[in-house]
Amino acid sequence: MNETQVKQVVARAITAANIESWKYYHVCWWEGKLQCLHVHHTKEHHPAFYAASGYVFTDGLSVHQWRIVTDRVMEFCRTRGIQLPSGSTRRGAKKRGGAFAEKPKISEFDSVRLRKLLASGRSPGSPSSTDLERLQRLLESAETVPPENVPADVVTMNSQVRLKDEETNTEMTLSLVFPADALRDTDLEKINVSVLTPIGLSILGRRIGDTVEGRIRVHDVLYQPEAAGDYHL
Repeated sequence: MNETQVKQVVARAITAANIESWKYYHVCWWEGKLQCLHVHHTKEHHPAFYAASGYVFTDGLSVHQWRIVTDRVMEFCRTRGIQLPSGSTRRGAKKRGGAFAEKPKISEFDSVRLRKLLASGRSPGSPSSTDLERLQRLLESAETVPPENVPADVVTMNSQVRLKDEETNTEMTLSLVFPADALRDTDLEKINVSVLTPIGLSILGRRIGDTVEGRIRVHDVLYQPEAAGDYHL
């Protein structure tokens, strides 16, 4: 198995875990498969590849942390002749008509972080209640899927997207980010749009070919973390 495939299996194990942020968990080999479990789930000795607080797993592993996990898992599987189950195969993106033919798709990792954003946002100085309520409705209506099962033509968090205004025939390229990242970026050549904006809420979970805001079409997804195997973004 290659590194991307191992990352997919680890990501699936993490998203399947019922993680509480204040407890500690580890990625381990237990009952014949790779799992993410509470560090005290058993007193039996068994292979463990990476341990951290729930905050680390729910916020997303860093590039360095992913490297540690994947290297250890790959070495474990190599020395024992274990073949991990692979994720689904991605197919090329297809453009569709303007009407929404299906529910928006949101990755489990994005869903966890967006729900945390909702919880922290209901305080003085937070984004408008209208934006938060719209995000909540979106999360409730969306289809939540494992990161490795997100189609490559879906707009996820930290995706770079090209939009086209059908009325003016103009295009714009932007990245869909969390509010803090939209405020932090000072690169004038790079447009970061917060998910808590009308356009951000409109494109999240939508696919190439979908039309939002009445005239804005999702023309292309230039970069998607899940398609690139960047499950920490």
